[in-house]
Amino acid sequence: MKKFVIKVHTEGNQYQKPHLFSLSKGYNVGRPLKDPCPNCFVILTDSEEEKQKMFFLLDGIWRSQIFRVQLVGSVIPFIHVHEFAKTVNRYWDHVHECDKRVDKLISAFAAIEKLQSQIQGLTKLLDQYKSIAYLDVLKIQKAEF
Repeated sequence: MKKFVIKVHTEGNQYQKPHLFSLSKGYNVGRPLKDPCPNCFVILTDSEEEKQKMFFLLDGIWRSQIFRVQLVGSVIPFIHVHEFAKTVNRYWDHVHECDKRVDKLISAFAAIEKLQSQIQGLTKLLDQYKSIAYLDVLKIQKAEF
């Protein structure tokens, strides 16, 4: 049933298999990432479908703050790769017990993510409009002085 490998990411490594990254240090430990960063694990999967399920799983575990109880270190908290893998394995088995429900949630979350990106685009446009409106008003008032 296990169709993934978890490793510590080394800067500059290129991966052929479908993969994603997860933070390994700090209070956002376990947060799934699409791009690597210096303090992360890489999760190699066999297929894009498994990669999506893994992203879903890691996002859920991260939002539930399950990894936080496994943090060690007093200055910069981190999680050991074997503890991270053990937790992911345990929840991975649970996710595969309810495959159809997970697939529905993954597609729903993809739609939500698309909507969020559209809203962010609209927010940027509204900010630009506000800036232009301020400039326009300020130019008019400057001319009246």
